[in-house]
Amino acid sequence: MVLPPRQDGAPTAREVVAAFRAAGLKAANPRDRSAECGPDGLGLGCSELVVTDHLAVYVFPDQSSAGDLADVWAGAAYRRGTVVLNYLEASTPPTDRSRYERALDALD
Repeated sequence: MVLPPRQDGAPTAREVVAAFRAAGLKAANPRDRSAECGPDGLGLGCSELVVTDHLAVYVFPDQSSAGDLADVWAGAAYRRGTVVLNYLEASTPPTDRSRYERALDALD
């Protein structure tokens, strides 16, 4: 399966998870589920997907695709560029989400 390439200069999903850990945030049990991005999975069109026990990190090939999915997951997602953090199936309390979002923002 061939997934759409990540945009040049965009962080990888694993780099985002590493940034969370470096910031002292929980990101336990990371699993690469990028195969779910393609047509045989969820068909979301993402380039990469890493899921932890605390949130899912999606990297999309462009900002438009990222924005579309962030809008669908409104209230349970945060987008920065081509990266979307999804809290739908996560155990991250809403009060902690801003810390993850600031760590993602700091990657620029």
